[in-house]
Amino acid sequence: MRLPVCNFDIESDMLCPNCQAKLDRGEITEFDIQFSKWILEKEKQYPSLDGLTLRKAATAGSRLILVVKKNNKELLLAEETLIQEITDEYGELIIIEGAPKLRRIVREFITPVNEVGVNSLWSPDGTKENIVMLREEDRERIKYSNDELREIISAIMGESVLFEYQDDRRKPEHDDSEEPDEFDEKMKSLSERRF
Repeated sequence: MRLPVCNFDIESDMLCPNCQAKLDRGEITEFDIQFSKWILEKEKQYPSLDGLTLRKAATAGSRLILVVKKNNKELLLAEETLIQEITDEYGELIIIEGAPKLRRIVREFITPVNEVGVNSLWSPDGTKENIVMLREEDRERIKYSNDELREIISAIMGESVLFEYQDDRRKPEHDDSEEPDEFDEKMKSLSERRF
């Protein structure tokens, strides 16, 4: 079994310099370590887990998100008793296959619709925030609310991802004496473009 943290580190309860550096850079989290330890213990009961490659484990509210290597989803789902144990311990299970690329992950959660666009904003402190624009007419076709999408996708990506519908950006009419906000004008023009 391949995990986000070395198996030896889990067994010794101490991170090697490489895994400690990953933790410091935010490439792995404390939860990755905690869940890796939990799933490694289950390998004794479920030998098929030997073939599992877990890239990331994250929680979003009452959901557990596992990002696994391509073609590993079925390996996990085949172990119904294990899936039940995971659900009992961590909540609703969401399994994502392959490397977490923002557009691909977003599309998995908003299917059957497509996003209008994805914009990234960098704060002066170096943090990144992604804004995913959606069409107002697609609101009822998406299974998750904006807050659920934000929570789930941000947990998977390890960075802030906001979801907005085009009509959410539109402001009520203002009087002519008020200066238009430059940021809002730019975002409005971006949101109205069709990619």
